[in-house]
Amino acid sequence: MPIGALIQHRILRPLAMDASFIPERGADNRAVMDGAWMRRVVQGYSDQGTAVGPIGDQQSYFDFPGTGQMFSSARDLATFAAACVDGRAIDPNLREALRMTQREVFRVDDKFGQGMAWETVRLPGVTVIDKPGGLNNASGYIGLVPSRRIAIVLLANRGEYPHEIARYKILPALAHLLASHAG
Repeated sequence: MPIGALIQHRILRPLAMDASFIPERGADNRAVMDGAWMRRVVQGYSDQGTAVGPIGDQQSYFDFPGTGQMFSSARDLATFAAACVDGRAIDPNLREALRMTQREVFRVDDKFGQGMAWETVRLPGVTVIDKPGGLNNASGYIGLVPSRRIAIVLLANRGEYPHEIARYKILPALAHLLASHAG
């Protein structure tokens, strides 16, 4: 089964993420989307503010077999992040699958590790599980502190990586704030 169909069937539908999908690619490698979807897609910009490619374009040098863009709304990403840090309201098999992707399987050094899909960052007093990413015309970040049921999602239609402020400042501050109020 194609990866897009698996994601749709096993993750997006069960979480009611109706505004998320992986589009088919046309012969020119552009996303094939109907007009309603295209009206929701934003123009991507470089880190210098210059428009990069047409709306919805995946730059060809990021096109590897088995990969591709995924389009999602902020609400759907918030739903996904909530399922990753809590998961009490979802199917137990999906909850376990999401947790499995977060487990560190390779330790890079004392501070960093890598799971199936997530990075582990051990900071003083808190462990952040996150995934920064993007293209040269868009970027995103999902950061989790499962021990405190905290998640943050950042989306930008620019080719820069906004994750460091969330990873090193916002999530640790929120975790410490919640810890001080819990005790």
